[in-house]
Amino acid sequence: MIWRAIVLGFVMLLGISLGMAGDAPLQQEDPLEPRLKSIAVQLRCPVCQGETIYDSHSSVASQMKALIKEKIAEGRSDAEIISFFVERYGEFVLMEPARRGAALLIWLFPGLALFAGSAAALLVLHRRKSLLGPATAAGTDTGELIARIERLEP
Repeated sequence: MIWRAIVLGFVMLLGISLGMAGDAPLQQEDPLEPRLKSIAVQLRCPVCQGETIYDSHSSVASQMKALIKEKIAEGRSDAEIISFFVERYGEFVLMEPARRGAALLIWLFPGLALFAGSAAALLVLHRRKSLLGPATAAGTDTGELIARIERLEP
């Protein structure tokens, strides 16, 4: 009997909570939000280290997001908005460095380092092999191996 009362109470609470959830108005997303996000994730917050202005909670990032909304409302393109911030804050504001000039080294360095490391490893292995000379499977010739086995005492 007590279990029925507990189950009935649980079902009533569940029904009430579901009924209240249905009365809540759906929140509409701002139509500018996807475009704002696509621009804001490309820009670094000047206050926070390594954080986009979309993820940052600083007041500067909030002001920059509001400025992006204004520029979108004015009808500016994404490239124009990003170049506006680059003119104002410099190339540092970009999350990805430009692929030109001295910044090109940042993009090329991993590939060059991998190539140089692989070449150095192959060179070291080749030198070791040439220093050891030609070797058989055991590192000695068969006759010498048989002589060693025969010298072993039982």
